[in-house]
Amino acid sequence: ADQFHFGMLTDSNEYIDLDTACRDYYGVNPVKGADPSRFRDMQSFFAGGAESVEITKKIIEYIDRRRKAGWTPRAATGARFLFKPEEGVKLLAPVVRGVKIYCLASNSKSHVAEQGKPLPTRPYVFTRFFNSLVGPSEPLVLNPAGTFPDVELELAIVIGQRGKHIPASEAMNYVAGYTIVLDMGYRDLQYPSEGVVDWVMGKGFDATMAVGPWIVPKEEMGDPYPLVMELKVGGVVRQGGDTNDYIFRIPEIIAHLSRGITLEPGDLIS
Repeated sequence: ADQFHFGMLTDSNEYIDLDTACRDYYGVNPVKGADPSRFRDMQSFFAGGAESVEITKKIIEYIDRRRKAGWTPRAATGARFLFKPEEGVKLLAPVVRGVKIYCLASNSKSHVAEQGKPLPTRPYVFTRFFNSLVGPSEPLVLNPAGTFPDVELELAIVIGQRGKHIPASEAMNYVAGYTIVLDMGYRDLQYPSEGVVDWVMGKGFDATMAVGPWIVPKEEMGDPYPLVMELKVGGVVRQGGDTNDYIFRIPEIIAHLSRGITLEPGDLIS
């Protein structure tokens, strides 16, 4: 039967099941107050803060030491915690049910220019539902209710700790990492003839936002401006751009959102 595992991709192109590996590590290296549940899912991992990252580093070192000693990659219980991509591993969206999903409207200079509109003076935000998300191994689903599908490739911020009323000067402390999303909507449903904007019907359909496959820690990413992004279909580049095209930067976005909304570990902002 299919099983869900929270894991990471190593430099040697292997997936580590962090929950199983953590339990094996603590079995060999008992630690008072050890809590392997931090590796239950991405939200639990981020809630553990810097300690989660430090334990992950120790687990990787532990695996490397055992590998050099000729160890078979299994836990003491016999459970495996190392997998190769070719073993039929299916990657899910790297977020869990219950997180909030915020999307910025009109945050691209070039997109706003195409529409002949002035640049916005503050961020404008809409939300998506969890059921609109799919993982990188799953297809986006076209819905016959819409006739004008449109896709946008976006950088997404993953929140790492709980916060509200966050000043822009401290906002990056609340960022855990980054992922990438492919956001599909229906222009004909989003902008009906009545002249109003219908975000729910335009952007809320099932299976219309692909997320992942990875969340890259902010420490590994460095400065997210500029990051070049490309969308390819059949090997052909269909869309390109970079994050320097964004109107509002991460600190300003987080400060704006958190004025009235509590941000939680695992929340997604794109």
